[in-house]
Amino acid sequence: MSAEPLNLNEGSPGLRVGIDIGGTGIRFVALDAKNHVLARLATTTPGAFTNGTAAEFLADHIGGLAPGRTIEAIGIGASGPVDADGIIRNPDTLLSFTGEPIVASLAGVFGVPVAIDNDAVCAALAEQRVGAAKNSRSLLHVTLGTGIGACMLIDGKPLRGGDGMHPETGHITVAVATTSACYCGREACWEQNASRQTLQRSAADLLGKGPTHRTAIAELAARARRGEKQATDVFRDYGLAIADGLGTLLAAYRPENVVLGGSAAQHFDMYSHTVERSLQRLGPWIHYAQLSKTGLDDYGGAIGAAFLHVPAVYS
Repeated sequence: MSAEPLNLNEGSPGLRVGIDIGGTGIRFVALDAKNHVLARLATTTPGAFTNGTAAEFLADHIGGLAPGRTIEAIGIGASGPVDADGIIRNPDTLLSFTGEPIVASLAGVFGVPVAIDNDAVCAALAEQRVGAAKNSRSLLHVTLGTGIGACMLIDGKPLRGGDGMHPETGHITVAVATTSACYCGREACWEQNASRQTLQRSAADLLGKGPTHRTAIAELAARARRGEKQATDVFRDYGLAIADGLGTLLAAYRPENVVLGGSAAQHFDMYSHTVERSLQRLGPWIHYAQLSKTGLDDYGGAIGAAFLHVPAVYS
């Protein structure tokens, strides 16, 4: 998963391509040597490939991203696990990409360095380089999306397990008695208690809509801002669910900064006070970190993937 360092001077015409492969969508960006986003595109994640391969699918989109420009490197973030050899091992949410040698294949097609890492790592890199926690030396990033991804960066480098893989701390056990059944095997899983999908289900249930209704969370937030108690209670409970798992990570990692990302972070103001009050009760057992929402949009993970080849530099 490690990337070869890449040095682009400011006059270089080359681009770094970043790709964020998620369970429902894939995003691509092209960054120049000054880290300006020159192009971006998004597409739906295929459930299967009947014509061609996963690598060919990615190559076609990369080719259309910035035609006529030289590509210097490619970085990929993927919903993990991603093993130490750079192979996605996620049959639960990325079946069509699981087991595929996309790194080697893309390196062969484009003749440039290609790196892959967990999408949580890429999201954290983006916030640490150009986002809400720029230049932080100790950053915990938590993505509240379809699932929960978390990454701890120390001096710009992700904390790894003894096997070289990224820790899957979105699947820690939380205090509730039970949650919805999780594919990880836990019966009280943080991901099932505090992901954006959980908030989605709660909002849809209160509003009498289908569980996947696209505007349910936004409508719930509008009601909460008008002071409707049932709506504010949902966001309060969601904040408590976030704090339940986050408190464990703060006890283990003791970071200086925490950034919450993912689609649920759009409504950070609706639950942030609940999270902070809940964490304050833990006293000295945790390091009370500065808590903030993402400084980037839905392309943050792809932007972070484009930084996989660029070492951290501090002033």
